[in-house]
Amino acid sequence: MKTFLMAVVLGFVLSPTSLLRRNATHLAELPAAKLDFSARLLFLDAAVFPGHPKAVGNPLRAQWTMDANAKSCALSLPSPEGTWNVVWKNGLVSNSREKAPAVEAMLSGVCGIFSANAAGGEVRVALERFLSSLKVNIKTSRLELLEREVVYAIGEAGARAPQYWIDKEDFSVRGLKWADAAGVLWELQFKKRGPFWEAIEVWREGQMVLRALAESAER
Repeated sequence: MKTFLMAVVLGFVLSPTSLLRRNATHLAELPAAKLDFSARLLFLDAAVFPGHPKAVGNPLRAQWTMDANAKSCALSLPSPEGTWNVVWKNGLVSNSREKAPAVEAMLSGVCGIFSANAAGGEVRVALERFLSSLKVNIKTSRLELLEREVVYAIGEAGARAPQYWIDKEDFSVRGLKWADAAGVLWELQFKKRGPFWEAIEVWREGQMVLRALAESAER
């Protein structure tokens, strides 16, 4: 009923195909296929950054490189034992040290979306393929409330249903929700608008565990 009332008040919901096409156009217009920037990572839960309890509540500066053409992303984090590299490549995440679940989830979501930009005229197809791999139903769309803001949602309704969120005004990426191989529910929320993103919140099972703020991007 809530979704129906929102649709009546705010207008008809665009079809999933139309939404993904407009979102793909937005992705294709990003200023560069390769970005290199620093980011401040604020961990809120030691469980998602094991071995570094002192990092919780203390922002860490990291270097993030995203190369859409190479379909790869790398995040370099400071560590007492030396640089800690987490790399996403063609959908797979590798770690130079112990696991960092929240960082890996963030890379999986952000880099999966960003790499669709390398598909040229097939951005929508690449995006649909990525979303389908996360079991997002790309044939269903509706209006949803994301932190009290109305967005378009691609995917089935439900608290644990995989979904892809699109801005209602400019069709930019607003978020992504999916379950990993172990059944853990992850959620990314793109909190500020920009060419791609300025801030991301990472949620695990309904609790925010990481906030990332982008700084000084180089293209």
